[in-house]
Amino acid sequence: MSAQDSNLSSTGFDYVVAVTQDSVNSTLAEYLYGGLPEAILCYVYDGDQPVPIDFATFVANAGNTDPFTVPDGTPSSDARVQNLNNAYFAFAVKAKLGLPPGVDPSSLPPIIALKPGQSNVTYTLMFSEFVATELLFGPRDSMTWFNQAQPSGTSWTFSGAVDLDFQDASFESLPPDVQNRLKGVGDPDMFGVQQLYYDLNSSDLEQGFQFSDQPSNSVLNAFMTSDFIDTYWKALDGGEVLGYAAKQVTATSPSSIAVTDVNFFTPDAVGSDGAPLTLNYLCAANDDQLPDTTHAGFGWNWIEPGEVSQYDGVAALNRNTFAGYLLNTFNGIQTLSEYIGTNCLTTDVTLQCKAPDVYYYFNLWYTTPTITFPASGPTIISVAFSSTASDECGGPLLGGSMELDSTYDFSVSVQGDTMTITQHLVIYTYIRCAGSGAGGNIVDKSITDVYSIGVDDTGSVVVSPPHSSVADKSQTPGQNGFLNFFTGVNQLLDYTKQYTQGCFATAMTDIPVSFVENFVFPGGTTFSFSDAVFSDNQDLVAHITYADPTR
Repeated sequence: MSAQDSNLSSTGFDYVVAVTQDSVNSTLAEYLYGGLPEAILCYVYDGDQPVPIDFATFVANAGNTDPFTVPDGTPSSDARVQNLNNAYFAFAVKAKLGLPPGVDPSSLPPIIALKPGQSNVTYTLMFSEFVATELLFGPRDSMTWFNQAQPSGTSWTFSGAVDLDFQDASFESLPPDVQNRLKGVGDPDMFGVQQLYYDLNSSDLEQGFQFSDQPSNSVLNAFMTSDFIDTYWKALDGGEVLGYAAKQVTATSPSSIAVTDVNFFTPDAVGSDGAPLTLNYLCAANDDQLPDTTHAGFGWNWIEPGEVSQYDGVAALNRNTFAGYLLNTFNGIQTLSEYIGTNCLTTDVTLQCKAPDVYYYFNLWYTTPTITFPASGPTIISVAFSSTASDECGGPLLGGSMELDSTYDFSVSVQGDTMTITQHLVIYTYIRCAGSGAGGNIVDKSITDVYSIGVDDTGSVVVSPPHSSVADKSQTPGQNGFLNFFTGVNQLLDYTKQYTQGCFATAMTDIPVSFVENFVFPGGTTFSFSDAVFSDNQDLVAHITYADPTR
């Protein structure tokens, strides 16, 4: 079971991005290797409560004493410790996220560890530099100076469970603006490392982070277990998002489908031994209702064991969502839905007999047809329109009759890397005047357009110009089975044909490639695409790789 089995219409999700644990960690590690700016957090006592203070201001208040330069265990009688105490020093932390020096990267825990069947992940932070200082107060006004740095060859880490379920009660209790920022909806980098990092580092989503090798029962330890993460991120030049993103190497068009809601989930791996777990971005588009995670046990693997070294994940688009996109995309003249309507004609016929003449009145007008989306099979869009009108007056010898029928069949089918659009328009007319009559298909035209879908050398999904074939079996009065025994009938038939073909000389043409060529997967500014095909259930799926991360 692989991405070729994708069947999102059975789940209700419009769009899914699934990335492997290894790919997420590899991309985050590139960031860690580069490191982030150093942040210094300093607190002083205001009564019994520690409050933050600008570090440079504190050092000036403490007689130019830098607490990080005071060695661990310095006696309380030392002038530097006295200066810190006189400035009401509580504690200070100096930290720089990154790869711990002297540690083999392969021995470090993964930054993100996925949990099958859950929206929770285990998140581990590590630092290239970490120094913690505190002035501890004991009985009888005793003071102990604490200053400890992360030793070379050792990794001090924060590790804890992060809840990424955006549909649970704790998330929904957050202010709307916070919810929107966490989801990143509308952000072109919403599927990127930047947004994922923001989600992971949001204090509103953290649960029970613990930091070892710090003294217990201290104000510093309490800060480390409750407030450090949030305070640290905000100290990085005020940037909660860390100023980091994985971006597309070349410019891409804005997403063709608006993602309006998102959640996270890690499905169980199925089938093949060694299939990797994937972190799934579960997406709704165009304000559709986002299903809950109980619908995310897909029953297939997005990445198979043999694909792990080739791809970072898969992006998949629901067949119905893709069909809706095709119908509603504007090509500069009209939408595909509007184009279909110009070929669906309601007919009307009225006859009046005023002896010895018969007057024929007819009309055709555009109609909004019923468009169906088959639940299965290669056809994703189908239209079967028909309209019949007839009238008669007088008797069989001196009177007349007329019938005007219109049928239009349209379909879009997909398979492999091709999309085929077929359409067939038929206008049938029968006219009788006195005892003479003639009729036939005055318009009988079929067009088949075959498109190839693939990926260009910039990693963008593209659609080739169509290979088109046209079959025109329209009949002419007096030819191809028409009776040619009464000139008046031929004139009426000819006029009817001119009218209908005049309406469709420009509309009944090949489907413009712009209906499909501008399609860009959501996330196209974050990933490059390696291929694009339709699954066995007609979802549009593409293997993806993270674009080169930049800061």
